[in-house]
Amino acid sequence: MSKESLYYADISHIYVESAAAGYPITREIIRRFKNARIIKIRHYKDVFNRRKQDFRAQKNSRSLILAVNNGSRVFEGSDMCQKHGSTRTYYAGNVMNCLFDCDYCFLKGMYTTANILFFVNFDDYTSDVIKLLEDGPMSLSVSYETDLPALRGIYDMNKLWCDFASEHEDLRLEIRTKSNYVGEVKADNIIYSYTLSPQEIIDKFEHHTASLDQRLKAVVKGIDKGLNIRLCFDPLIYVSDFKKCYNSFMDEVISLVPFDMIYDVSIGAFRISGEYLKGLRRCAPLSSVTEFPFVNDGGYRVYPDRIASEMRELVKDRLKEVTCERKIYCDSDGCIFGDR
Repeated sequence: MSKESLYYADISHIYVESAAAGYPITREIIRRFKNARIIKIRHYKDVFNRRKQDFRAQKNSRSLILAVNNGSRVFEGSDMCQKHGSTRTYYAGNVMNCLFDCDYCFLKGMYTTANILFFVNFDDYTSDVIKLLEDGPMSLSVSYETDLPALRGIYDMNKLWCDFASEHEDLRLEIRTKSNYVGEVKADNIIYSYTLSPQEIIDKFEHHTASLDQRLKAVVKGIDKGLNIRLCFDPLIYVSDFKKCYNSFMDEVISLVPFDMIYDVSIGAFRISGEYLKGLRRCAPLSSVTEFPFVNDGGYRVYPDRIASEMRELVKDRLKEVTCERKIYCDSDGCIFGDR
């Protein structure tokens, strides 16, 4: 059994909103988890937004929540979203929360629960996107509030989005992951983005994610299949020996990845809102990545300029050895990155 399958095996409870009961996605998920206890609920917020939940306890045995989203479904990208040259950027949150357990993930500051919420009315999301496309081309991130490829063992929402995007050439779809997933749908307007981190950072802070070696193998396989592959060197995480750590890391990446075939690259230092950081520190107490003495930059907590600049420039200089600068998007150039 794969590492991903083992992680799904602990799902013992599925909360089903009354309005979601008849949807095909609901029926398929329930079919896959025959031994799970099915609990009917009136509204997903009664479970997902319940007060005084214990994230650290729940993450060891997550539940699923299946619901219908009758509110806002597609959002304009905030200043925490990367732009990559697009003038119209959006994200869709039809899955909320992540199976992975990264110490620095803003979702832990945003939500009070570790449970995974699936909105099963997928057609309503695509209808919203089609309406937005009437105003011109757009970019859409569908893995901003989760890691869709990592959830394929529960339900392959990732494939639904890719099939939809392949039929709408004005839509540029980004799917971002820390898994070893290799994209299945090849289309000019679909970008598969891989967050890359030194193995030291993965071991310390990116729990349950794929190893660096696994991610790089997925990148190479994707390139061999002719997929658009984006490499995301963000968030850059400060450690005391970051120069040695990141130089060794870049040596490994550069030795394995054919950069002439890469779609583009992003670089960004860790950055999070002050409010979310409070929640993070409750979920990951004493983690060195969250307890760092950040500085306040307009409500965001960031590394001091000297540290952030050194980290960005180290990675950017190494990338300039193997790819043209126009393919490198950096937060110091005006693009601000999230931390997924």
